[in-house]
Amino acid sequence: MFKYFLLVVIAVFMVSCGEPASKESYLERFDKFVNRVENNHENYTQKDWEWADTQFEKYNSEWYLKFRDEFTLKDQIKIKGLIIEYHSYKNNEDVDEMLKELFKDDVENIREKVEEYIDNDMEEDLDKLIEGAAEIGDSAVKALEDIIEELDNSF
Repeated sequence: MFKYFLLVVIAVFMVSCGEPASKESYLERFDKFVNRVENNHENYTQKDWEWADTQFEKYNSEWYLKFRDEFTLKDQIKIKGLIIEYHSYKNNEDVDEMLKELFKDDVENIREKVEEYIDNDMEEDLDKLIEGAAEIGDSAVKALEDIIEELDNSF
């Protein structure tokens, strides 16, 4: 009986340490990992940090890359927050510097998209907006004239 119990415990341990099967599993497990580091980091030995670093690299690289096309902006923010938390527990690093570094690429990407929009589509959209405003204005004036005419006819 003990052999079967030990085998089940080993199997569960291996599955729990294995690769996440979905984006949701990745996010949940990464969050649990960082929470475990938060709760225990003050007592970590060098060997504990080596294990934690190995796990962190899997979350931050290998497993992240597996699901990167599935992450929403909210997911990306959560992941970056977990990365910041882990580094802050491990190194007592300056969180401001980590934030700047982590979001540097995202800000650059957004800036490029805005510049592309301004160069390619903004003028056409502004023209459509002006035309729509003019149509709404003309419709509003017509509706107001109809209301006034109806009021005049009723008296």
